[in-house]
Amino acid sequence: MSPMSNIFEIGLIQAQVFILALARVSAVFVTAPLFGSRNVPAQLKAGLAFIVTFIIFPIIDRNLILPTDLVGYTLLIFQQILVGVIIGYATYIIFAGIQLAGQIIDLQMGFGIVNVMDPMSNVQVSIIGQFQFILAMLIFMAINGHHYLLQAVVDSFKIAPIGHVGITNETVSKLADIFYQMFLIAFRIAAPATVALLLTNVTLGFIARTIPQMNVFMVGLPLNIVVGLAAVMISMPVIINLFSTLLAGMWNDIYYLIKSMRV
Repeated sequence: MSPMSNIFEIGLIQAQVFILALARVSAVFVTAPLFGSRNVPAQLKAGLAFIVTFIIFPIIDRNLILPTDLVGYTLLIFQQILVGVIIGYATYIIFAGIQLAGQIIDLQMGFGIVNVMDPMSNVQVSIIGQFQFILAMLIFMAINGHHYLLQAVVDSFKIAPIGHVGITNETVSKLADIFYQMFLIAFRIAAPATVALLLTNVTLGFIARTIPQMNVFMVGLPLNIVVGLAAVMISMPVIINLFSTLLAGMWNDIYYLIKSMRV
C-alpha cells in the first residue's frame, strides 16, 4: 500500500470520527435549554456545533475500530445522537418541571386559558409558567450553566467514548426517575401559591354560606388573581433559591446518565 493510500485512509477515519462527534454535539444543541430554543436559527446551531466539535476533536479518542459497512456506521451515528439527546433531555427536564409549576398556579388563579407562545418548545404555555421558565433560564446563565453543559459534553467523550456507548437498564431507570422528579419539582415550586389559593377558596366558601346574597364568583376571580400573584411574589426568594439548588444538582444526574451509558 502506497503512502498516499495510507494518508487517505487515515484522513477518512478521522473524518468518520469527526462526524460521529458532531452528531453527539449537535443533538445536545438541538435539545438542551437555551441552545435548543426555536429563536436560535438552525444555521447558528449548526455552526456552534461544528465549532465546538472542532475544538474538542483533539481530545477525543480516535483509536477505535469503525464499522466497514454503511448500516453499522449509521447505527453508530444514531448511538451518538441518542447520547446527545439524553444529555439535553436531562438538562431540559428541570425547566419543564419549573414551567409545569407555573401552569399549576395559573390553573388555580383562573389563568388556565390565558396562554403565550413558548419560543423554546413552540407551544402555548401559561403566563406564570413562562415567567418562571424565563426566570430559571436567567439563573441558569447566571450560574454559568451553559458552560457546565459544554463541559458535560466534553466529559461525555472521556466517560463514554464513541465506540463504547449503549443504553443500559441503569440508564432507563435513571431517565424514569428524572421524569418522576419533574412532577415533584413542579409541586414543590407551586406549593406556596397553591396553599394560599386553597385557603382563599375555602374562605370564599364560608362567606358564600354565611352571606348568600353576596356574588362570590364576581369576587372570587379577581381575588384569586391578586392572592396568586402576591403569593408568587412573596415566595420569589425561596423559589429563586430552589431554582439555584435544582440547577446545581442537575449535573449529578447528567454525569450519572453518561456513566451509565458506557458499555
